[in-house]
Amino acid sequence: MNNNYPVSLTANSSNYYIVFSLNDKQYAINIQNILEIINMPKIEISSKAPEGVTGMFNYNGMLIKTVDLCPFLGLETLPFSVNNQLIIVVVDDNCFAIHTEKIDNIVQFNIKDIQTVPFNLDNSIIKEIYKNEDKSINIIDTGILNKLITENRTKEGIIKYEKLFPSDEKSKQILELRALKNKASQEMFSFPINLSTANQYILFTLDNQNYYLDLKNVKEVISVKRLNITRLPYTKDFIKGIINLKGDFLVVVDLKRFLNNAENNIQEGSKLIITQGKDFNIAFLVDEILSIKNLQNTQITKSFSAGSAYIYAEFMEDNQLYSILNFEKIINDEKLYIDAGLA
Repeated sequence: MNNNYPVSLTANSSNYYIVFSLNDKQYAINIQNILEIINMPKIEISSKAPEGVTGMFNYNGMLIKTVDLCPFLGLETLPFSVNNQLIIVVVDDNCFAIHTEKIDNIVQFNIKDIQTVPFNLDNSIIKEIYKNEDKSINIIDTGILNKLITENRTKEGIIKYEKLFPSDEKSKQILELRALKNKASQEMFSFPINLSTANQYILFTLDNQNYYLDLKNVKEVISVKRLNITRLPYTKDFIKGIINLKGDFLVVVDLKRFLNNAENNIQEGSKLIITQGKDFNIAFLVDEILSIKNLQNTQITKSFSAGSAYIYAEFMEDNQLYSILNFEKIINDEKLYIDAGLA
């Protein structure tokens, strides 16, 4: 695969973190070390794998290790599910995947809120903690994790991972299909993989349709259920209201209604994508965040179809249409400025 991606990450990408859950605890990884996030495929399990290594799978033409963080964190490893995701991480010239239960948020951490762990153990993969208000999130040091999984090749793990993966026929078929899809649709990677020039997008759904938004326009992603949306009188029907986010008032735009006039009913998995424009920030309401993904120019075809004023490009994959939003077109639409003024 050609890794000369056309668009670089935002200059502040080192402050962006993926926040995910393990055993009801929250952890974070700096996004500058993340290649993408995928649904867990079938893992080839080895009974003699090193501690914390669950197995391997074919990712874009190369075999990479899959890593369970629990042994390194002193947590119990719980059974895996077809709903689990893998965070594909690159450290130096090594690529591996980290098991997660679910991706919670994408957050821009303020540097002043990141504290060094007071007790410093040599092999601890937690060196820093993000603390803000009532939050406390452990930050994974991927460099130390990489060192542990590459240097402990002779230290055989004691966890029997073959008993922890889904064993029912339906789940096994889902995992197998994901593995075949990944192997068949991708080309070979070449090293070193340069993440500083990665063209990263956030993938989300609106009414079962797939949309991408360039990650450089995203400030953070948060769950709607954590917030109180205050309705506004005399505003367009796509304006859900305003929220108070860390002292800043943001207009909440129902993106589904803005794009195609279909109202979005807030559900359990609904998220707000906090975007950063030149003049003001807007929170876009979406159904579900699926993943983070790298896209290449060869995958993208510019869209000139009728009714696609807010679509920059689109492409087909596995008989599904994926649309890339034209963020500049949306954020500069005068309807948003008028309603933002009323807010």
